[in-house]
Amino acid sequence: MAAGESRLGRFLKVLLPLLLLAAGAAGAYLLVMLRPRLEAAPPAERIWAVEAVRVAPRPLRPVIRRFGRLVAAREVQIEAPVAGRVLWVAPDFVDGARVREGQMLLRIDPFTYRLRLDELRAQLREARTRKREIVAELASERELLALLRERRDIAAEEVERQKRLVGRRVAARKNLDAARMEFIAQKTALRQKEMRIELLELQLERQLAVVERLEKEVERARRDLADTEIRAPFDGIVTRAEVARGRELRVGAAIGRIAALASLEIAFSLSDAEFGRLWKEGLLGREVVALWRTGKTEFAIAGRISRLKGRIAAETAGVGLYARIEDGIGEVPIRPGAFLEVRIPDVRYEHAVRLPRSALFGGDTVYVVEGGRLQPRKVRLLGRDGGDVLIEGALAPGERVVITRMAEIAPGLRVEIVGGES
Repeated sequence: MAAGESRLGRFLKVLLPLLLLAAGAAGAYLLVMLRPRLEAAPPAERIWAVEAVRVAPRPLRPVIRRFGRLVAAREVQIEAPVAGRVLWVAPDFVDGARVREGQMLLRIDPFTYRLRLDELRAQLREARTRKREIVAELASERELLALLRERRDIAAEEVERQKRLVGRRVAARKNLDAARMEFIAQKTALRQKEMRIELLELQLERQLAVVERLEKEVERARRDLADTEIRAPFDGIVTRAEVARGRELRVGAAIGRIAALASLEIAFSLSDAEFGRLWKEGLLGREVVALWRTGKTEFAIAGRISRLKGRIAAETAGVGLYARIEDGIGEVPIRPGAFLEVRIPDVRYEHAVRLPRSALFGGDTVYVVEGGRLQPRKVRLLGRDGGDVLIEGALAPGERVVITRMAEIAPGLRVEIVGGES
């Protein structure tokens, strides 16, 4: 009896834990199976905040902005016309200074040239005096020539008369011979006088040549003396000065360079496309405005396109142009070589829309907001004007075009306009 109870006790000790484990597992299973099930909610659609502007197609003329330089169409190098030592240089004859037409720039020692001019003038006076002497002598000889011709004619008539008298046997033969001798004498004297006149005429011709040569030499010497004072050929800006007092100059020595103020032009270029459309509408004579900025100061210079560059360089990928300055230089301290921003009015577009650059995607697409979602519109880029673009396309007046730059932009995207309704 005691042994049986002992075996039962050991059996219960083993079985009871197993039953407890089984009951716990069954309870946990029931809890899992009977818990309420939660359904996953679908993700909410994202709404993008964007700015948009209302469009209104209208006639617009954009402005082409290019960069150019101020150049001088006429710039001359001043060279020494005569040789000599520089006695004086104008204070204004320095690089960058303005000079006026006729203003004296420097003076070369005139002593040698003044002495030469005085000598030539004295020679010219002497040559002219000799010419007058020859002219007077020639006039006198011509008067005597006329008298000798009369005496020759009288002698010839006397010979004829003596012939008639000898034929009628009224006069002696010796009278005829005497008349003939007198005729020969008068004819010889006449010939000698003619030769003397021919010689005087040759002397006069030679003396006239001497006078003419001396007149030219005097004029040259006078000009050389005047050239010792070198003056500005026109109103301009000194772009280089290469002379100092005391310097010995040779003929043709470089003294400096002057750019003519009246010849200042704006040089710039247009792309082939810009040139093509402006040429059709009328390019030459078109107004331009050039801005020269120095620090916080801005100078505006007005001009008109006057001509094309002489040749087109393939590497520039454009057409070079010059604009003649019409207004704005005045006392502006601008100089050739200055860097300018050039503004040229473009052609007129009748149904264009101006938008910020951020509104254009891919070069030919903008997005409008319809019913809170984005819809693409294909457009054509007409041009750029500063930070804006000019486009035309299927845009109705009043449509709102997105101007916010978005990498994720796509058709159908849900958006909310937060600003930029103007």
